[in-house]
Amino acid sequence: MTAYIGKNSVAPTDASPSSSFDGIANGGGFYDHTPRRAVDSDFDVYVHDYDSSAAEGTARGVTPPVFDSKNRNSSQTATGTRRTNDGSVDPDKFDRNTRCMAKALFTFTILSIAGFLTWKYGLDEPRNWEETQEGFQNIWEAAGDQWKKWDLGNFTDVLDGLSDDLFSDLMGGDPMLGDNTTINWDNDHVDSENGGLHLTLQNALDDTWQTEFETAVADWRESDALQLTTERVAVDHNCNQVDGVMVVCNANFGATGWVGINENSIMRGVIVSSVAKMNEYYLRNADFDHRRFTMCHEIGHGFGLPHTDENPHNANLGNCLDYTDNPSTNLLPGEVNMAKLRDMYLTRRLRKVEEDGTVVETTQLIRR
Repeated sequence: MTAYIGKNSVAPTDASPSSSFDGIANGGGFYDHTPRRAVDSDFDVYVHDYDSSAAEGTARGVTPPVFDSKNRNSSQTATGTRRTNDGSVDPDKFDRNTRCMAKALFTFTILSIAGFLTWKYGLDEPRNWEETQEGFQNIWEAAGDQWKKWDLGNFTDVLDGLSDDLFSDLMGGDPMLGDNTTINWDNDHVDSENGGLHLTLQNALDDTWQTEFETAVADWRESDALQLTTERVAVDHNCNQVDGVMVVCNANFGATGWVGINENSIMRGVIVSSVAKMNEYYLRNADFDHRRFTMCHEIGHGFGLPHTDENPHNANLGNCLDYTDNPSTNLLPGEVNMAKLRDMYLTRRLRKVEEDGTVVETTQLIRR
């Protein structure tokens, strides 16, 4: 804001000699038209000083009132400092200045602490410029290493191969170990009289997994309780959940102890979405059988199926939900899992309450 004021005077509406104020001032012979600029933190002020005959104007009865653009109960000095009528500093302005100083002091304190911590722990207390440069270089390299760990699409730090022994040992890291619960998909996806479970599998895998995915889906489609459609979507190494579908993806999750994992989202006791993850840390350079078994295994969990056996060292049962140290004969879903799927998605359960309160449940298997 810019104001034109005279000492202890009303500001004229303009600076022209024709203004009423100018007429009074000229008549009194005490107004000096030479402006000088005084800058206040709140607004700019153009101050017109009066000559020594100002008293004459006062004697004539011309005593202009006080001007203040913000506080009509205070006076404005030529330096722009706001004071109250009793001459004290305006407390509002004092509070603003105090807050600014406090913010500046707080910022300085935070920066000082951050600088000290960086010098002591980040740079290892360098004593000269060369050591400082070396410290920053170490920080940069450490940040790069950490980024590689966070970058799930970086496959440089993976195993060179996967032996049968290591493969079987990793079965113990399966989060589904010991949980043999069968969980059905939400009824919105199930029509027991028309093919059972109707489900879309979103293929978010990169090109290296397309054969394994297509083979596993073809194997599971042999079930008369599954109606599967596939959709190729953008590669997603973050493996984000999508409501109402099963997402199948691959990423470098690191040395987690599991080669693959399925995460089913459960609401009110039924599955509402699923993600089957292939861990490239172990599988990127694994042979085809290890990769195909893992794909079949995790997709099977996505339908709600549990393990059929959890001892990798006994005889193979001939299905991909059986733990194994030799996956070559456990690559297919197997009849045991086909039967479970029929029971889950092709049966109608009827409940009848007898007169004595007994509940009779009848299960009917629906064939296509």
